[in-house]
Amino acid sequence: MRRVLNILLTILLTIGFILLGVFVFRSSFIRLGYAFKDFGLSVAYYFCVMFDIKHNITPTVNTVPDVQTPQVTLPTDFNGFKENTAQYFNLLFNSDNFNGWLGHISGVMADLAEILVIILPCIVVLILVIKALYNRENNKHGKDTVPLKVFKVISKVTYQPLKRFTAGYVAFIKENRWILACWIMLWAFNFNLATIVVEFFAYYFYFAVEFDFGTVYTQFVKLFADLKTPFIYFPYWALLFLIYPLFDKFRKRIATSRLRHYEAKNCGFINELPIVSLTCGSMGKKKTTAITDMALSQEVMFRQKAYEILQKNDMKFPMFSWILFEKALQAEIESGQVYNLATVKCWVISLEERGELFGYDGERYGLTYDNGLSEENIYDVLSTYAQAYFIYIIESSLIVSNYSIREDNLLIDSGNFPIWLIDFFPTNFRRDSRHAHILDFDILRLGKKVLDANPNAGSFEFGVIGITEIGKERGNNLELQEKKKNAEEANQKNDKFNSWLKMCRHSATVDNFPFIKVFADEQRPESWGADARDLCDIVNIISSGEMKLAMPFYTIGDMLAEWAFNRFIGLYYDFRFRRGDNTLLVHILKSVTAWLWKRNIRIYNRYGYSVLKIEKERGTMDGKVSKKKYYLMSAKIYRKRFATDCFADYFNDMALRTNVGLNDYREYLTECASVSELQAQNSYFINALYGLGGES
Repeated sequence: MRRVLNILLTILLTIGFILLGVFVFRSSFIRLGYAFKDFGLSVAYYFCVMFDIKHNITPTVNTVPDVQTPQVTLPTDFNGFKENTAQYFNLLFNSDNFNGWLGHISGVMADLAEILVIILPCIVVLILVIKALYNRENNKHGKDTVPLKVFKVISKVTYQPLKRFTAGYVAFIKENRWILACWIMLWAFNFNLATIVVEFFAYYFYFAVEFDFGTVYTQFVKLFADLKTPFIYFPYWALLFLIYPLFDKFRKRIATSRLRHYEAKNCGFINELPIVSLTCGSMGKKKTTAITDMALSQEVMFRQKAYEILQKNDMKFPMFSWILFEKALQAEIESGQVYNLATVKCWVISLEERGELFGYDGERYGLTYDNGLSEENIYDVLSTYAQAYFIYIIESSLIVSNYSIREDNLLIDSGNFPIWLIDFFPTNFRRDSRHAHILDFDILRLGKKVLDANPNAGSFEFGVIGITEIGKERGNNLELQEKKKNAEEANQKNDKFNSWLKMCRHSATVDNFPFIKVFADEQRPESWGADARDLCDIVNIISSGEMKLAMPFYTIGDMLAEWAFNRFIGLYYDFRFRRGDNTLLVHILKSVTAWLWKRNIRIYNRYGYSVLKIEKERGTMDGKVSKKKYYLMSAKIYRKRFATDCFADYFNDMALRTNVGLNDYREYLTECASVSELQAQNSYFINALYGLGGES
């Protein structure tokens, strides 16, 4: 039914536009006919002159047609235009003209003053009446007042259906863009815009062979006359709906470009870091946020680096059928025969043993590549290509972490070469998402394992490792004094985790690039043992800046939203304190304020960013510090990427096992604690004072 209504409305609008063209803009179509005549004569004249063909063609592009004469208000020649211009400026700066203008302004101001004298008392009386009504207290919880009920009924049968129908019709037009294209073309004819385009090309062909600059003014006169039609009939109020969306799109495009620029700066900083880095800072300095942001960027950079390796190795043997090679590798991956880099290498070795080259003519194109330093066998290049392709194509997160990280990269594959959508700031956010892999620490231990015969042990080759609170996992030198290297069970001294840190790049290197990065965080660098800490760079977060906006020209909108919220919220909660019912005025004010507030929040969430001021130094902590900046963009890092309370369920489980809460704790009876109140603290210090155990 709705589709039928949409079609009927489209037909009626189209008929209306056509009737307007017939009865209101008829001269525009006649003028278009003259324009095509000018165009045809100019093109014929152009070819006759260019190819030296005898002719008696007289171009009409420099004459004003009869249908256009009533609209011509400018002088027909340039000398007349100069004389009229001089007269205009003489009148503009004439004292009599200026006095007349002041008199007109004075009359307008007097009319406004009369209106204000009438309106202001009415406004004051209305405010007093509203205050008197709203000062009446009640406890009618959730009850609507009569005016609000009437407003909701009227809105239900008028505004809401109209809003739904309008939104549905806009969606219908977007689905059938050819309708909008036809309407635009029709109004281009009505407003002489099509005529202007045809006349431009008509004059272009004429001018290309004559170079007659004296005829330029005539074209200006005709253009001015053609533009009078849209200036007279165009609904200027519609500019708000045309210009503002374009302006909004323009400033959002600038904001997105800025955010991508900041992301590029972040990637440059991440590339400066060694394989292992430790981010430190006091509580609330966004340590985990920072390493999560780095992990997301690093995963994207790994995909891009693998893509770059594919491109370069493709060029080494440009005539090789890479797509057949890729499809064969995909089949092996889907069958489960290839599942890591080691099996990729074995698969290529099996191809070499069989001499399989997927139809490549080795005799014609060669089987080796000379890079100027050494020669590479084609199967060595295939091995490198296959490893990079495996890293690139694997439709899984490359992040392995001890807390959950959500990502929304999407692999698009139409059956040929797949492409990753990895933009953090798309026009429309992707809904598809996946999460990081659970970090089984045994995969990072070269020595003893917590779980004997762990099937995951030894499986990790490449990827991004994220470890929050690593000091609590690994401990520092003092905390590990009691641990024994020869203990039967796995501990930090015999699991050879630090050895893995030192050697991890060997399993992850493809084409001389290590596809591995370890990001960890802790409050203090000393919380992690010196042997491991010395391997990394320490990133100290000095401060976290306030939220800024990358979108320009939004100051007024921001100020309006903040002013409306601050003005309304106090009045609203004063009303909530006095009354429990719902009134029309509060309903309207809250609706408008909430719309402004939610829109402002969306803008900041989409285009907001904050700056972390950091200091980077070596893990040896030798005092050589370099100051850097790191940008946290809301659209990237705060889209439910991770939970800052990632260990919350441990405490939730403890709390659920108890039968008490904050309200059940004992309170002090006076300003000075009694003996029983002191002993209720179960404090080591207090117990030692009373000899109840413990030491001071």
